[in-house]
Amino acid sequence: MNDLNISFEELSKTLESVLQRYGFDAQRAEKCALLFAQTDLDGVRSHGVNRFLKLLEFIRKGYVNPTKEPEIESNLGVFERWDGQLGVGNLNADFAMERAIKISEQLGIGCVALKNTNHWMRGGNFGWQAVKAGKIGICFTNTKANMPAWGGSEPKLGNNPLVIGIPRSEGPVVLDMAMSQFAYGKLSVFSMAGKKLPMQLDLIRRGI
Repeated sequence: MNDLNISFEELSKTLESVLQRYGFDAQRAEKCALLFAQTDLDGVRSHGVNRFLKLLEFIRKGYVNPTKEPEIESNLGVFERWDGQLGVGNLNADFAMERAIKISEQLGIGCVALKNTNHWMRGGNFGWQAVKAGKIGICFTNTKANMPAWGGSEPKLGNNPLVIGIPRSEGPVVLDMAMSQFAYGKLSVFSMAGKKLPMQLDLIRRGI
């Protein structure tokens, strides 16, 4: 079977149209669709369009409310706390990073905490958001305990993503990583393709 090639514009507009049917207003549908499409454009298949149907499922089940936006809870100079109101995860994260950027422009540094939100999909999007604004961005989020500590056998730690974006004149550095060798999204990509994971056997043999 030949690969199906879809332009970035066609993909984003198609996703945008679907989102509007799921209760998004035009502006939020466009932004959310672009975040999904940009992820695939950058080659990060594990956290792009392949997760779009999961978002729609969560909306149908009431886990995600497409009309809700973050509400401020407290403001202490460089630090703000917001309630995401179970809104769309990637839109909430985009909002939080934009707030951090604006605070940093006024006070030199900005830190935004967000509760009651949902999966932000590709965390690297928000590292790039900071870099494009000429800022160093550090992002992380929590999740349920789903992996053991080194040498353990019971899941006690969350496989939380870590994102660090650093703008440089010779080209930015953007780190987007899981705390394990593979993220769940990467596992699903290999599973759907019927491929085996590229295990780092040399590291395993050395106990690294």
